Amino acid sequence: MGIGSLFIVNNKTESLCALKHWGPTVAHAAVCDKVFASHRNSVKNNLYSDVIATEGKQYIFHITRAEITYVATTETETEPLMVVEFLTQLHTVLKAYFGEVTEAVLQEHHVTLYQLLDEMLDSGIPVNTHPGGLKVLVPPPNLLNRVSSTMFGHQGVLVSDQDPLKLLPLPWRSNNIKYASNEIYLDVIESIDATLDTEGRVLSSAIHGTVEVNSRLSGMPDVSLSLTNSHLIEEYSFHPSVRLGRFAADRVVSFVPADGNFTLMSYKVRAPADKGAPNQWQPKYVKQNPWAASQTTQGANAASVPLPLYIRPQATFGTHQGRVSIVCGTKPAFEKPVESVSLEVRLPARVVSADPSATHGMATYDDIGNHVKWVIDKFPSDKTPCLTVQLQLESNVPKKGSAEAAATAASGGKTMVSLQELVDIHAQFSVAGVGVSGIKVETLQVKNEKYKPSQGVRYHTRGGRIVVRT
Repeated sequence: MGIGSLFIVNNKTESLCALKHWGPTVAHAAVCDKVFASHRNSVKNNLYSDVIATEGKQYIFHITRAEITYVATTETETEPLMVVEFLTQLHTVLKAYFGEVTEAVLQEHHVTLYQLLDEMLDSGIPVNTHPGGLKVLVPPPNLLNRVSSTMFGHQGVLVSDQDPLKLLPLPWRSNNIKYASNEIYLDVIESIDATLDTEGRVLSSAIHGTVEVNSRLSGMPDVSLSLTNSHLIEEYSFHPSVRLGRFAADRVVSFVPADGNFTLMSYKVRAPADKGAPNQWQPKYVKQNPWAASQTTQGANAASVPLPLYIRPQATFGTHQGRVSIVCGTKPAFEKPVESVSLEVRLPARVVSADPSATHGMATYDDIGNHVKWVIDKFPSDKTPCLTVQLQLESNVPKKGSAEAAATAASGGKTMVSLQELVDIHAQFSVAGVGVSGIKVETLQVKNEKYKPSQGVRYHTRGGRIVVRT
């Protein structure tokens, strides 16, 4: 029960960077070919998956980060999320060690890479995946290690044979950490997932958030974090340092922070399911968010996530030609500017070619993915941007002698009614300095140390997955 084989490959050149087996040897060429073939089909069909079921009992899991793709295979019964989470954590560990994860960097530090894999996995089962504990067992590459490795070979790379739990009171934090200037900064990053209809009404919505921490604190501090409107959190996951009992009792996030950058918590906030219930996004005893105050629509839309922009599409399709027009703009009630707007217009399958033109921003057509990408860095103040796409289509009239024509003749000449052709629009955006869920950092206290550190909190809102159904 665990990972049988692990492959690290360059997805641009499709070359192998590293491999390791914990079970029966698997040919890397056959596995990687299936992964890249699945990736090409996913791009073509706009359907993405991190799991491939192959012939027999083998399953392939893969994730892609920049130019590196991590591939794991299993032959026995294994928790799928465990494998995907390990691959994600492996990339995090490699970034903590090497900074940038590329094929050249992995080849340069291949000894450290394989030592990390030996410490992270035991017979294919993840046992130690936190960078803090791993850095005690496998020191990060530095000038001294490189000189020792050059002079004495691979024996110059030091590896401790002791249990990290005995070396460290906490696996995620080293002893004797000292800083001349103590500081801790938080970034509350929220992304909006929503599905809209053609008139801009929100059909379903949710907010996903993460709290990123940049900690530069000496000694062994104890941090307590109180959140405003924490009762709105529906689902959450925490860093191993967080005391779960304290949060369950009084909703206070209490922890001894890891050193450096780490993700403290992830959470999800969903709008009330009961349309007749009052809007729970902003309780009465909390000052109302200006974003929520901008919502004047009543009914099903009143309790939905407040969006900072509107998207209004129109699409017409004929036998050989079609046209798609989209108007996108910001809502005037929002004070913060909306930036880095990107709309991906996914076209029907029978589109042969597309000619996009935009009154503002840059619009390009991807014939492989069959979609138009419209990028707007900043909205102009004097006009509303508009995108127009002229389409050339394959004829949907059955040809003579074809199976469709035979079916039409068999039905007495009646033409079958086809489903409405759809254009999906996926939008992303960024708004700095604003959070939409109403969850705020109320207090941040550092205890168990005499110093008073510098503190700061920043809020960001991004469009996670905004889908407009036409």
